[in-house]
Amino acid sequence: MKDGKASPKGIMALAALGVVFGDIGTDPLYAFRQCFHNGVNIAPTPENVTGVVSLILWSLIFVVSIKYLTFVMRADHEGEGGILALLALVLPAPVRGVLPRATWLTFLIVIGAGMLFGDGVITPAISVLSAVEGLKAVTPAAQPYVVPITVAVLMALFALQSRGTQKIGRIFGPVMIVWFTAIAVTGVAGIAKHPAVLWAIDPRHLLYFMASHGFAGVVVLGAVVLSVSGVEALYADMSHFGRAPIALAWYTMVFPALLLNFAGQGARVLADPKALDAPFFALVPSWGLYPMVAVATAATIIASQALISGAFTLAGQAIELGFLPSMRVLHTSKEFSGQVFVPFINVLLAVVCLMLVITFRTSTKLADAYGLAVAVTMTVTSIGYFSVVRKKFGWNLLAAVPLVGAFLIVDVSYVAGSIPKIPTGGWIPLSICVALFATATVWRAGRRRMGQSYLNQSVPVADFLAETRGSKGSITGTAVFLTADPEGIPFLLRHHRAHTEAMHERVVLLTILMDNRPVVAERDRVEVETLAPALIRVTARFGFMEQPLLAPIVRACTRFGLALDDKSTTYFAADPVVVPGAKDTLHAWRRALFGFLLRNAQPLTATMRIPADQLTKLGLEIAL
Repeated sequence: MKDGKASPKGIMALAALGVVFGDIGTDPLYAFRQCFHNGVNIAPTPENVTGVVSLILWSLIFVVSIKYLTFVMRADHEGEGGILALLALVLPAPVRGVLPRATWLTFLIVIGAGMLFGDGVITPAISVLSAVEGLKAVTPAAQPYVVPITVAVLMALFALQSRGTQKIGRIFGPVMIVWFTAIAVTGVAGIAKHPAVLWAIDPRHLLYFMASHGFAGVVVLGAVVLSVSGVEALYADMSHFGRAPIALAWYTMVFPALLLNFAGQGARVLADPKALDAPFFALVPSWGLYPMVAVATAATIIASQALISGAFTLAGQAIELGFLPSMRVLHTSKEFSGQVFVPFINVLLAVVCLMLVITFRTSTKLADAYGLAVAVTMTVTSIGYFSVVRKKFGWNLLAAVPLVGAFLIVDVSYVAGSIPKIPTGGWIPLSICVALFATATVWRAGRRRMGQSYLNQSVPVADFLAETRGSKGSITGTAVFLTADPEGIPFLLRHHRAHTEAMHERVVLLTILMDNRPVVAERDRVEVETLAPALIRVTARFGFMEQPLLAPIVRACTRFGLALDDKSTTYFAADPVVVPGAKDTLHAWRRALFGFLLRNAQPLTATMRIPADQLTKLGLEIAL
């Protein structure tokens, strides 16, 4: 602090409390309880309670403090984090409009992203439901109202998404300070009743627990992983705050509060095993139950907001990397390009969340649907991290294998513990993942084949100039042809010339490239190349966190003396129609799915916001 003012790092750490730590910060509401309500009947004996607390404490230390904050979050991509940013670090760039061939890592990252999306679907439902269930600790008569209140809160939350998080983000940090202070204080009060629980910091207790329970101990790990749910948010939201402020917030407030509360819940159950029905609210004195329910509900709304925003960001990244069809993406913040709102995803999340609450009705049952998504995403992140440190950072195997191997041992243990949950709820994120995997892989394969088809129909610039030598431009104005190939002459231009038997006064070939950087500086937005007196190539670049718009392209071209903002400019784009190919084509069901996605995708011309009265589309058959 200088001159009585908080440091920028401290201010960012405060903001990170509300946006980054909302999910992991509300895990005490259900994680400890779920370790004993998981279908394997672990009795709340002193040895078992201490062992479970030890498992949770060391999960927080190893997964969050060591794996993510110390190692994984250093693998940023131009400041961006998250599972798709890992892929962007090692994914080759498209060549002349043709997407690179998918590798095993591509498929694996898509699976992880699908499970992360499943996590984002379940988190709002289980978080808000677990907070509202606190009313039952006040009075059993509140039982019939838990689900209706949860539904109302979620509906209001999704209805507000179009406003963006920035407008309400200012209150997130202070609310979470109240939350973390409250759970720390109640945790200390619980520990005071049975201080022996602090011996859980000795890892021998977790080793004894696992050794003495066999398969049941593995199943408990499927509940222990709930204590670190939301850890991916630390990585995904790194671009908003930076690693240092996130680490500062974790070590100074979040980590101590979580340790104290989980230990306090264990102590409370050791003092009274009946408290296991609702160990979190059992720490709260009767006079404080209503305020705690209110604060918990506010905290879970914030946690839900973080995951919902993360789902929007994930969808936006997937669109730009070629894994999802283009859809409407609205940027809600001028400061952070990653803060976006995707209307279709918002509706989808709202419908699924409400269905989950109405179907499962309690957070205990819903928790079975939760852990698998978290565990699989963490495992995929570890594998992706291994590829990055080998290919990008140049680590040798002696350094990479032991470290990532330790990560995977823990991650795979969580996955193994979550597998028994599949029949009782784990099938939900699996189903979401399968649907997204099919969509992503079919869309990418179809886009790759379309790109290859366009490329096969293009001709070199020299051949086109020789073919048109001596012809005069007879059409007034400028014609801009959208093409994915930044080198040749697209078939679209040749097709147009063959039908009109004329050329415009000026022809511009416009190629939009999605850069591996999250955001492209305006000075690097376009490259302008004069191929002939009346033929110009413009290559525009956008980061994978940006939406490709016409306006910044036009502004950038003006600096090169190329005016594209007058009414005499006409934009030409292909209107592809998918037909069966002769050989090496997509399977019929994949072609049908791709055709459906293509028809319903938002076209690039709409994404770019090209004026309708200046746009002409030319139909082209694409054999797939």
